Amino acid sequence: MNKKIASVLCMVSLGMTVAVGAEPISFEQASNVTGLAGIEVGANYDYAYTSFQKTGFSEVKQTMSDIPVFVRVGLPILEAKVTIPYGTAKNTVDDKINNPEDKNYSGMGDVGLMVKTGLSLPVVSLGAGLDMTFPTGDPKKLLGEGLNAMPFVAAGIDAMVLKINANVGFKYRGEYSVEGARFDAATNQVVVDQGIKLNPGDATHYAVGLEIPAGDVLSLHAELVGENYGAATYDGTLLDNSGGRTMSLVPGIRLHAGPLKAKFAYSIPLEKKEDRPVYAPTADWRILAGLSLQFSL
Repeated sequence: MNKKIASVLCMVSLGMTVAVGAEPISFEQASNVTGLAGIEVGANYDYAYTSFQKTGFSEVKQTMSDIPVFVRVGLPILEAKVTIPYGTAKNTVDDKINNPEDKNYSGMGDVGLMVKTGLSLPVVSLGAGLDMTFPTGDPKKLLGEGLNAMPFVAAGIDAMVLKINANVGFKYRGEYSVEGARFDAATNQVVVDQGIKLNPGDATHYAVGLEIPAGDVLSLHAELVGENYGAATYDGTLLDNSGGRTMSLVPGIRLHAGPLKAKFAYSIPLEKKEDRPVYAPTADWRILAGLSLQFSL
């Protein structure tokens, strides 16, 4: 009986050692890599709120929640992570004259796959990978986009009392269909088209994060995440002033107790609302949380 208990404890301990390392709280494209046969399963929670209003139009309030379930596996040389998200979206048109109009959607989002490899040196770690999402969600319900692919490189420094992570990548954002209004010359009327092609514009991604251990199981985090977006095209027409830059400050905490990991963070946008790219995944504020279990085979 004691041998069985010892073997279980050894397995849990191994699961901890193969996956622990300097790890950001708000971006996955880091240099830490799960060791061979290490497995992590869990779910994250992302709640975002934003409001916007154009001159002459009613204010629109938008809330979005995303619950991605993921599995991370350590393979020879690299790590693979598969993410299957379930999301909800709600649009409220705050019309002061007519009754407010709500649109509620729910369903599967875009499935994700990330592979990365890393090299661990004394104090410094290096990594590179490819982060992709596939168009399994419905863009018309605000639950998906086109095919996205971002190759990236990353680096980390572990100075014991302070850990630093940074990365840079280029995000290709594929074309997808949206619902929109267009002018029909044949009927001389504005009609609603369910299949207007939108190219949201590619982006350059960059991030840096600080992690300060606060005891054996708790760490404090502060991260900056930014992206520069190119101009979008709508129905084949280039949209002027549709590109731009986003930057968010993300303070948070992580709890790591044995094989369990938990995180909580709050994302604060630093750019002006009027300067945000038109088709960028931004919000007035976001709450990030997650819970996962690590083990090894």
